[in-house]
Amino acid sequence: MIRIVSLDMDGTLMKSGFVDKVWMEGIPALYAERTGLDFPAAKEHVIGEYARVGSDRMEVIGEYARVGSDRMEWYDLLYWIEKFGLKTGKDELLQMYEDEIEAYPEVPEVLELLSDKYDLVVTSNAAREFIDIELEGLTEYFREIFSATSDFREVKKSPLVYGAICAQMDARPFEVLHIGDHYHYDYESPLQAGLDALFLDRKGERSGPEVVGDLREAVELIEGCL
Repeated sequence: MIRIVSLDMDGTLMKSGFVDKVWMEGIPALYAERTGLDFPAAKEHVIGEYARVGSDRMEVIGEYARVGSDRMEWYDLLYWIEKFGLKTGKDELLQMYEDEIEAYPEVPEVLELLSDKYDLVVTSNAAREFIDIELEGLTEYFREIFSATSDFREVKKSPLVYGAICAQMDARPFEVLHIGDHYHYDYESPLQAGLDALFLDRKGERSGPEVVGDLREAVELIEGCL
């Protein structure tokens, strides 16, 4: 019997505009200001450094290309501020784009419904500083908030991360359901750890009993089947 629902953050609860702006506009703009380069040249250099430090894999998310990485440095905002010699702090950089923070429209209603029956947790790959600012105003719904990178020093949400979360929640894996928008890390990985899972596909590219198009569909499926 499910008693805990775990939710991914970016792409599941929150739209990706804020994160994209910080990495793909904020850092390049500050680097352009420091070096005198024009913005396109500064952005090209910054993204090249992301790829060099990371694993040279690019994923397209929204309007922006985002580097995937298997190294902790990629997720460390302070590392990049120091690497590029930027005259700003983490908090100042995040606050520059806080107006871009936006939850998906159904999120408040869904959290209200789910929190009446289940303990809710966030299980995100984002660093703690992003989670804290993005979820401000929603934290009352969650019993715990976990960052794979900040709390477990894991660059991806592996089965070990899900197992550690179950242990911290004093829950058996089959008592936890995870919902997220990355097929491997939010669906296959929790299943490998023994959890139940739903894949959130807002683009409508997949179909199947494990696929939902938004979080309202997830609530309907949970209440109808669990």
